[in-house]
Formats: sequence, structure tokens, C-alpha cells
Amino acid sequence: MGKKHSGGKLTKAAKTLSSKKSTKSQQSKAGKILKSHQDRCH
Repeated sequence: MGKKHSGGKLTKAAKTLSSKKSTKSQQSKAGKILKSHQDRCH
């Protein structure tokens, strides 16, 4: 890790969050990914 962005996973998570079609559990998982990334990298 420690690269600038773990691109694919993060992008997918952001798309999942912004997508109206994704389920609640998908959204919460995506939210956790984005949150933990922010805690680590920002």
C-alpha cells in the first residue's frame, strides 16, 4: 500500500456509493472502504 491511490477498489466503492441501484450492504461496505482510506491517507 502507500501508493498514491489504490485506484480500482476506491473508484468502485465511490461508484457504488453514488449509485442508486446498489444495495444497502454494498453501500455500507463501500462507505467503510472510503472511510478507512481517508483515515489512512488524508
